[in-house]
Amino acid sequence: MQCPNCGTTTRFDFSRCPSCGYLLTIEHEQPIPNWRLLPGFRTKTPWKMIVAGIVYFIILIAIIAPLFLGY
Repeated sequence: MQCPNCGTTTRFDFSRCPSCGYLLTIEHEQPIPNWRLLPGFRTKTPWKMIVAGIVYFIILIAIIAPLFLGY
């Protein structure tokens, strides 16, 4: 974490800068979006997300196609 007031860099998340005493804001992690909880969408690697999207699309077509084609 780096102090915006004096520029001191520390490895720890202090509420105040150890050098100048400036009040630091601790950045909290954002909540995980719902679509990231689906299997295949948990990683940030693009190729895995593309493969998972194609698989979900094929499953969706397999479920919807019989409704329209009258099987």
